[in-house]
Amino acid sequence: MALVEWKDEYSIGNELIDEQHKSLFVMLNELAEAGPGEKEGAAYTCLSRMLKYAQEHFRDEEKFMRDNGYPGLADHIKEHEGFIGQVEDYAEAVYNTYVPFQDMLEYLNNWLVGHILNSDQKYMDYISSN
Repeated sequence: MALVEWKDEYSIGNELIDEQHKSLFVMLNELAEAGPGEKEGAAYTCLSRMLKYAQEHFRDEEKFMRDNGYPGLADHIKEHEGFIGQVEDYAEAVYNTYVPFQDMLEYLNNWLVGHILNSDQKYMDYISSN
């Protein structure tokens, strides 16, 4: 069963960004569905993929905000940097054979959903009102 399922309320109204968010959810769900004995490998694979994909997604999202003059861009970038740092920390933990699996799932789920519903929605509200 999926940890997080896409809901219409997660849509920010930009097809590219929404599709990228959905891809991040797929990666998180693949990690959540790893069975016993698969967690370390799944964590390493998921975190590597998520890190690469998130960097591309954040680049696209930040460009969109920059192109639309979003005044909260600097704070939004800091949130992205915090996420990248945390994913890198989890990847290092997995590399060192400690897999904080439940913490990792909770953080990734809470961050992705919270970021989309709050921070991403703020910039879309700003852009759509201007």
